[in-house]
Amino acid sequence: MGREKRTCQGKQHFSHPHILKLIVNPALAETLTCNACKQPNINTNKPNFYGCNSCQYFLHENCLNAPRFLDHSSHPSHHLTLLPVPTYTSCSYTCKACGSTGNGFSFSCACCDFDIHMQCALLPQTVVLPQHHHELELNFDSPFDDEADESTVFVCDLCHDNVDLNYWLYYCADCDFGTHPECAISKSVSQQERKLLVNKPKANPVVIMKTEEKTEEEPIKIQEANQEEEEEEDEDEEAEEEEEDEDEDEDEEEEEDEDEDEEEEEELKNPRTILIDKHPHELKLCMGSPYEDTDAVFACDICNIVMHRDEWLYYCANCDFVSHLPCACPEADADALPTSQQRNLNRNYPNANSTVAMINAVSDAHEQLIAAQIGSQIAARSRQAILDSIDGPPDRYYYY
Repeated sequence: MGREKRTCQGKQHFSHPHILKLIVNPALAETLTCNACKQPNINTNKPNFYGCNSCQYFLHENCLNAPRFLDHSSHPSHHLTLLPVPTYTSCSYTCKACGSTGNGFSFSCACCDFDIHMQCALLPQTVVLPQHHHELELNFDSPFDDEADESTVFVCDLCHDNVDLNYWLYYCADCDFGTHPECAISKSVSQQERKLLVNKPKANPVVIMKTEEKTEEEPIKIQEANQEEEEEEDEDEEAEEEEEDEDEDEDEEEEEDEDEDEEEEEELKNPRTILIDKHPHELKLCMGSPYEDTDAVFACDICNIVMHRDEWLYYCANCDFVSHLPCACPEADADALPTSQQRNLNRNYPNANSTVAMINAVSDAHEQLIAAQIGSQIAARSRQAILDSIDGPPDRYYYY
């Protein structure tokens, strides 16, 4: 028998100058680490590594077949380029998908300093888990509104650790069910199992795991119970809001009653009607402007000072006569007046007729001056007439 010729499969990769050959020794494959994703052998059932033994350079088959360029939904503005080493001076990068530091292969956008692990870039858009009856979709941003409370913590429904909403996660919006990407990938099912789970009746959302596969007791979330709790919380919140509205209405009513009581007390301090010597009719006590047009400007008919629209006053509707309380009752003590009127006494009222009053005062002074001059002239002439009657007319001198 002749010798059997075996051809060793090999592939060329842009990241290494030598041909990478398939590693067929299972014992050796178990000790290797991929230079692209920095992960060990992911499938022990069959050869999964290609490498160069002389350079100790090894790649998973999936990493070896990754595309050089990628258009990814997380970065639609530019395409991503597969880089074998980071281009930064630190020789590392921070993955925008999971937030961890990487020094292996990455899909990168040099324009935006956008870098993600190769394994993160190749995550499936949807996964199906045996713990949930809906498909989980890969979210690149927080599924919640920007206005959500920053103190809100989202917990992974598989490992029960906190999920950083600044990075990617798998999420079901209908049920508010979410997981870390690594948790979802480790628990995801095959395509055949996925069809069975998706077509399964959805009446009971709880999936019972096999006892052999469960390493520890995990709390089971029952969707129906969660919905009942949410409904009870909503009812409690509505009841609290109704109580707060009722309390506010009661407070407003109490304030209105207090204002009315103050007005009644002030009204009782002064007579409701009054007769004064400056007007022939009876004046009635009023609060505020007596006119339909509340913006109308009016002045006291006694002191001619413009009155405020929020003070007590006396008014005669027949004659349209209005007066301040202190003008109508000058002998009244200021303490007996309403508190609002006491405040108004300290105000500097603008005099609407100040110009007219000034002109009248000047005219009166002028008339008094003229009258005094006339009086002095009459007195002087009277004295001269008396002297003439006694001594005779004065001597007159004539000039020729």
